[in-house]
Parts: sequence; C-alpha cells; structure tokens
Amino acid sequence: MTFTVEILDKHALNVLRELEQMRVIRLLHQQAKPAIAATGKKEFKATRLDTRGFKFNREEANER
Repeated sequence: MTFTVEILDKHALNVLRELEQMRVIRLLHQQAKPAIAATGKKEFKATRLDTRGFKFNREEANER
C-alpha cells in the first residue's frame, strides 16, 4: 500500500524515522516537488513602443 504524505513538522519526521527503525514502515525518499511558483520560472516578455508625438483620435478608432 502506498501513501503520499507531506511532512510539515520535524517532530513528525522524527516519529516516522523511529517507526522505520522499528521496521513498521518504510520511507522512500523522493525529491520534493517544487512549489507552484517555483515550478517553472515564468518569463515576461514585453515590447516597448515609442509613443512620443502620438495623438489618439477617438473618431478614427471608432470607425474601425
């Protein structure tokens, strides 16, 4: 039987290690999954536009 458990406290981890030493359970050490934020570094790509001298024409925009 397999269970996945997230251990949040060192005391709980120590209890599990003691149970492993008594051969009651077997701990399989796996790499912890990274947090959602750290899963993949999100890349932000932006474009810079020079808008100096631009004048917005509402009537022209509404025609489209």
